[in-house]
Amino acid sequence: MKKVFVLLLVLVMALSVFAGCSNNENTNAKNNETNNVVNNAGNNGNESADPDAVTTASIVTDGNAFAKGLSKDGTWIVAALNDITLTEDLVVEGEFTNKDAVIRKLALYTQDEERNVTARFTLTVPKMIVKSENTRVQSGIVKGDIYVENNGFNLVDATVEGNIYFATKEALDTFTIDDRSKVTGTLKLDGVDVVTTASLVVTGDDLVKGLSADGTWIVAVYHNMSLKQEIIVNGEFIHRDAIARKLALYTQDEERNITASFTVAAPKMTVKSENFSIQGGTFKGDVYVEANGFSLLKTSAVDGNIYFAKQEYKDSFVLEEGSSVTGTMEVQ
Repeated sequence: MKKVFVLLLVLVMALSVFAGCSNNENTNAKNNETNNVVNNAGNNGNESADPDAVTTASIVTDGNAFAKGLSKDGTWIVAALNDITLTEDLVVEGEFTNKDAVIRKLALYTQDEERNVTARFTLTVPKMIVKSENTRVQSGIVKGDIYVENNGFNLVDATVEGNIYFATKEALDTFTIDDRSKVTGTLKLDGVDVVTTASLVVTGDDLVKGLSADGTWIVAVYHNMSLKQEIIVNGEFIHRDAIARKLALYTQDEERNITASFTVAAPKMTVKSENFSIQGGTFKGDVYVEANGFSLLKTSAVDGNIYFAKQEYKDSFVLEEGSSVTGTMEVQ
């Protein structure tokens, strides 16, 4: 009987130790996951992690908490730990600051201690209305249309599977998107599809299509781009009763002052459209001109050579003061 009691006692102690180890492993795993999100909370592109980020960030796993975190009573950053699906519209509102800067962030990812993204999540929503200034969507997917009512909306390593509607021209002009992001739909201003008069491009394929014979008279770029394919500017387009074609590599304010300039890099650009101009930014690559009226305006630049198929094309070339060509300009 005594031997049985001793054996039972040993068994109970062994089970207690095993249970304790199991709990510690689960706790450590959860802590590691939470710490990654906390690091994510303080990481806004170039920012370092805040020690008390968990007190200023909503780390959520369900739709109600996600919506609450982005309300005017929420926090400057909301970080998801999984996919989120909402059945009602999501409203991002209120003014929040981080490190003395006005900002709002939807972090649809987790990361490791070295800030490498370890998982990306999808936010599915009927509609997202952005009323907070400088709202960022980072490293995830938004399925649904986005309506932007304030300035500084931006995408970093993110995808929007839908359209983006801008309430004002200023909201559109202050929109930024990095080269890792994309929008599957179109950008629209005040309910009007601006692509009917201009292609506002976010990918290399959009840029090539916009400058093709099936494109539009003006193509506007909103971030730096690097293309592997050649660009062919083709087709005849009319603007204000005149033949014209334009690649706008800049954004501007209401007084038409340039607020940001961008660079497009490609193996080469062939210009077949008459009166084509590059404005406000830099094209990196050689340009082959096969039409009259090519011009560099608004302090634009070609970081490469310009080759003209005929002397008359070179004679009609306009290099506005402040614009430049780093290479040679010759008939070839």
